[in-house]
Amino acid sequence: MSREKERKRKILELLKEKERTPKELADIFKVSLMTIYRDIKELEKEGLIERKHGTISLKEDESSLQHCVICSKDIDGRFNVILFLNEGKKVHACCPHCGLMAFRKLSDKVESIIMKDFVSCNPVNAFTSWYVVGADISPCCSPSAFAFSDRYIAEKFSKGFGGKVLDFEDALEEIHRLMSLGTRIKLSL
Repeated sequence: MSREKERKRKILELLKEKERTPKELADIFKVSLMTIYRDIKELEKEGLIERKHGTISLKEDESSLQHCVICSKDIDGRFNVILFLNEGKKVHACCPHCGLMAFRKLSDKVESIIMKDFVSCNPVNAFTSWYVVGADISPCCSPSAFAFSDRYIAEKFSKGFGGKVLDFEDALEEIHRLMSLGTRIKLSL
């Protein structure tokens, strides 16, 4: 195997761990930035990597992004949650319910969490959001959890659809409590 092919193979291995800058890669391989940029260009043409804001990362396989780390459901863009872990890694969850459960399991590795505000669909900081847990509607996982950037809107939602309005810490505990009890199933006979 030629040096160039071996270097490109090793670049892909390094990018599996975390995203990197061209300078980091040049330093690791002790080659010029021009050489790394040539490798990057070839790997990009092959569809294996992508450049984002000065960093290089593996091109994420769409199918790998489509399944929740907790329940394995397909991820719907309206409810998705991204947990940013140490060393630049990310974990995806399908909804705030699973996002809270993932945080509980991975809390020592989590640097930040982005959720979608249920009304605006804008990304919000999960740690400062408000949640309605246990509403009468459940568009994804049960018991339901909805994230809101504004407490007032969460309270209005709760008045219409039930559930408790909680901050991040209390929502974590409530989801855990409800999951340990199990979810009731309504049967019509």
